[in-house]
Amino acid sequence: MASVSIRRYGQIFDVLMKYGFSYYLNELFPGFINTKKSSQDDFSSYSIYARVRMALEELGPTFVKFGQLMSTRTELFPPEMIDELSKLQDRVGVVPFDEVIPTLDEYIPDWRDVFTSLDPKPLAAASISQVYRAVMQDGTELALKIQRPNIQERIEQDIVLLRSLAEKIEEKRPDLRLYNPVTLVDDFSVQIKKELDFTRDGMNAERLARNMRVSGIPGIKVPKIYWEFSGKRLLAMEFVSGVRCDAVEDIVAMGMDPKDLASRGLKSFMVQIFQNGFYHGDPHAGNIRVSPKGDLVFLDFGVCGVLMKDTRNKFISLMLALFSADTDMTIRYVKNLGVKIPASGIDEFRGELYLALQDSKDMGAQMNFSGLVGAIQELFQRNNIRVPPNLMQLLKALMLVSNIAFTLDPELEFAKEAEPYLKKLIAEDVRDPENVQKKILDAKVRLEDLSRVPQQLSAVLEMASEGKLRIDVAAKEIGDLRVTLESSIDKLVIGLMLSAIVVGLSLVLMSQPAEAGYFSLLSYIAAIVVILIVFYKMQTRGNKSKKD
Repeated sequence: MASVSIRRYGQIFDVLMKYGFSYYLNELFPGFINTKKSSQDDFSSYSIYARVRMALEELGPTFVKFGQLMSTRTELFPPEMIDELSKLQDRVGVVPFDEVIPTLDEYIPDWRDVFTSLDPKPLAAASISQVYRAVMQDGTELALKIQRPNIQERIEQDIVLLRSLAEKIEEKRPDLRLYNPVTLVDDFSVQIKKELDFTRDGMNAERLARNMRVSGIPGIKVPKIYWEFSGKRLLAMEFVSGVRCDAVEDIVAMGMDPKDLASRGLKSFMVQIFQNGFYHGDPHAGNIRVSPKGDLVFLDFGVCGVLMKDTRNKFISLMLALFSADTDMTIRYVKNLGVKIPASGIDEFRGELYLALQDSKDMGAQMNFSGLVGAIQELFQRNNIRVPPNLMQLLKALMLVSNIAFTLDPELEFAKEAEPYLKKLIAEDVRDPENVQKKILDAKVRLEDLSRVPQQLSAVLEMASEGKLRIDVAAKEIGDLRVTLESSIDKLVIGLMLSAIVVGLSLVLMSQPAEAGYFSLLSYIAAIVVILIVFYKMQTRGNKSKKD
């Protein structure tokens, strides 16, 4: 394993030197890199970001997938780098069919009898798999997603090497720590391991299919999964023909209205994200097809996002704040979603955000939602503000969907499509009996917590009245300070007790029926008497302390 790792290190270094990164390698590994070794190729005419992208492509599937992950971190990297990394989509070589036959034999031992034909030329070649078209005896067409041979071992080895490089970068280049290289690699490791399990892919597909069936949105299709042929490294699904969802001319040629597709697709994602809390996490145009029947067909479910209800509600509030161009509310809900905005420079950030929101509002259809989010992310980058990965995944999905919708319908205004639906969800949430019950239970728990406050305060007051609650001062010269502090503590305890009693009895009063009003009034009078007695005892003790 060690020799393989060293050889792989050598391959990585050779590729990086080929694309002109020898200087950076020497910073990380001084004296280890042979700077005299150079390639016959000259890439000096390409930008540094283009050379990064070309190097990742040459280094293989692991690095291509890592580059795709980095392309989502628009708050971290410059727009030029994001543009180049976004070109990494499906730019990988094809593995010969003979090399995937062992996987076919493992999961479908009699595949030569099951299928009347299986085209050895893949329909698509992605970073970790290739997709083939097969026809069963009864004429059913399947798409077989087959994992590249030995890809799991290769990825695991490359992740170890990537992490060691990330650690070296953080050690040797403190100025680059703000990009969190090690965290980026760790996030990538978690995600890629999920994608390597195709059973998870199939389960995601079936969950999305169920959600779309009950959504009431017509013309949304998710291919059927054939589990009898599927496993961890092979996924058999229904084959559905069609064109890319951004191929406007082809869509029009099939007799379909691109504007209808834009509206329908946008609604389906609103339901996935804000109603179901489970959404397709990588909805680029290659993963959404338009069938000859006019259906929007979702493909590739290796990356799916999950949003708990609390997070969904916070994000809905953020969206509505963005639509209304409310700067302060936008900042508030961004913080509620876990984004930490430093206090220093907040006024300047608020001013820049205000301008971005106003520009978006004034431009209307000329600036789609993706443009607004992009402008805000640039703000985050300039102010070194980090965004949690789960929020970035959600924003990326919305940006991709917004871009596709805008391509299909350049006059579409995202806010006008989404705002009524989001407001409707809020109204339904308020009326939902389950939520009402939950709030009642929540209030009951809080009331129980409040009911324990007087008991706890009583213990504190008992300690105070017995002289056990005191501050020991070493120097006699500042004895007066002790008396002052004890007096302040007494007042603080009385204030806390009074506040607790008022709040607690207010809740009791609201929860009592009208005929129980006398009980609540007597409770208030009793509480006030208790406060007066305690105050009198403390005042008496205070006077005694002064005499001492």
